[in-house]
Amino acid sequence: MFRTPVSMLVVAAALLPAVAMGQDNQQPVLLDPVILSGGLSPVAESAYGRAYTILTAEDLQQRRVTTVQDALRAVPGLAVTSTGETLTKVRIRGGEANHVLVLIDGVEANSPGSGDYIFSGMLAEDIERIEVLRGPQSTIYGANAASGVISITTRHASAPGLGYGGTVEIGGLDTRTASAFVQAQGERGDISLSAVARRTDGEDASRTPGGDTEFNRHDTLGLTGSYELTEAVTAGFTLRRTWQEYGYDKAVDPVDSPDDHVIDTPHTADRNETYGSLWIEAEALEGRLLSRFVVSGSNQATDHFNDGVPEYDDASRLRDFKFTGTWALDGGNARDAAQKLNVAVQKKRETYENSFAPGGRYERDTRSVALEYQGQFNGGIGMQAGLRRDFNDDFRNATTWSIAGAWQLPGRELRLRAAAGKAIVNPTMFELYGYAPGSYRGNPDLRPETSRSYEIGADWTFAAGRAALGATLFTSKVEDMIVGAGTTSQNIAGTSTRKGFEADLDYDATDWLRLGATYTYMDARTENDDPVPRQPRHQLGLHATADVAQGRGSVTADLRYVAGNYDQEWFRSWTPPTTELPDFMTVNLAAQYDLTENLRLTGRVVNLFDRDYSEAWGYYGQGRTFYAGLAAAW
Repeated sequence: MFRTPVSMLVVAAALLPAVAMGQDNQQPVLLDPVILSGGLSPVAESAYGRAYTILTAEDLQQRRVTTVQDALRAVPGLAVTSTGETLTKVRIRGGEANHVLVLIDGVEANSPGSGDYIFSGMLAEDIERIEVLRGPQSTIYGANAASGVISITTRHASAPGLGYGGTVEIGGLDTRTASAFVQAQGERGDISLSAVARRTDGEDASRTPGGDTEFNRHDTLGLTGSYELTEAVTAGFTLRRTWQEYGYDKAVDPVDSPDDHVIDTPHTADRNETYGSLWIEAEALEGRLLSRFVVSGSNQATDHFNDGVPEYDDASRLRDFKFTGTWALDGGNARDAAQKLNVAVQKKRETYENSFAPGGRYERDTRSVALEYQGQFNGGIGMQAGLRRDFNDDFRNATTWSIAGAWQLPGRELRLRAAAGKAIVNPTMFELYGYAPGSYRGNPDLRPETSRSYEIGADWTFAAGRAALGATLFTSKVEDMIVGAGTTSQNIAGTSTRKGFEADLDYDATDWLRLGATYTYMDARTENDDPVPRQPRHQLGLHATADVAQGRGSVTADLRYVAGNYDQEWFRSWTPPTTELPDFMTVNLAAQYDLTENLRLTGRVVNLFDRDYSEAWGYYGQGRTFYAGLAAAW
């Protein structure tokens, strides 16, 4: 379990320039909404020069999305691939899953072992906000953020007083979900406690007559809080604990058909995750200087069993120490200054263990320093520029950079934006040192991948403010791309390219009908001009929400169409060809009705037309399933 001595916070408080007393305790009024994870300090939306998507708890509730992975399927630029409900990976703009950094309440969730975060049915009931930032973010977050960031914020107290509530849902596949929360906010602090549990028998991934189903039992407990120690100093913490037990079937090869790739086996796994942070934030010089020190960490461990007999296990751990200072260059308050300079100093230690790995336990340290400028100017111009230097124990030191700008045209509902940047991705510890008997051996000579990315876009509001359209053209080039080659991994000489187009449209057609659409075109190519696996060429999403019963209820329909998706035929050989998967379309329905001011009836249908579809060879999506539930809040 993650532990941090309390004495470290005491030392941090002593080091922070927070001794200035008697300051004005009024919080700044932010006239422009902010992107919390867009920079070393939050960035005003109007000044942010990259494409992004924000999903709120209200969005998730309206669509009755119960897992984060399903919520992300509606975001442009993202490719979500599930090989069973308990193994889902997310890719952004043609990058691999370990090119996407996942944050949970600001804590890095990526495994140092695999380099990515596995969305193994992560529940959305206690999620308050999801920010998806597309494009290179290494200048802000270092390696593992080359193609984007998914920042997840859990439930926090947002209003004075005591609040509590919960949900229950039952449905097909013998699914039961329950959640509860209690939160309180006072004059000087707040605290929130939430719990979510889900049980499902699942489907048989092997589709073997008489085969067992792949169950998933998922429990999450979250606790967050903050307290104003003085008028100038605030401290807080986050803690999230997840327990999961699930079943899965084994993939075998070579076979003649993808339908024979997954066979029925009694494999199960126990997965445990812990994320936590302690932070202290202080103002000085009448608010012109804001300092923040964070100690955070994560533990992840998975034990695998074959018919109840231990087979293998792996574990990873991250410890992260980060100081960020923000200086208001224009003499205002550092939190919402129009001109500010951010500096960050960070040290991370990653640890990986695997029962098969010959070395047993591996560690690596990274020390970093970053500088970022954020500026807003008259005429609707915003600018963001940053530079970062990473000092690695195992690789050559790396420099990354980023620059982005946005311009709100005077007198017009049109905003133009452009961005460019360089990013890095370090080899994962499994790629370096991993070992699987008879099938894989790590390559300790791997080099980091580097990429250079560019994008231009526009955001247009029209139809008297009832409609909003965002569109982005993007391209990136990846050098030293790491790929699996037979029974190991290696850097590939040459340049791998990604280019594409994203569009996102929202339209309030009437007072009771809201329409939306997303589209992504992606052309991801290897150095040999072959398609990159699991990066669909075309993804189209359509959604509509209609208010009913004088606004007491709503009905939502979501359509998803995927075409031009390629995958490697691992079921054939260790040097598999990359071939195209069948196109598919799915439709989900959701409805809700307010029985009282505090009680809501919910229902949903997944895969309404019971379509057979695959996001990866040998694996199939969920069949038609019905759910019903209740939600309450006071």
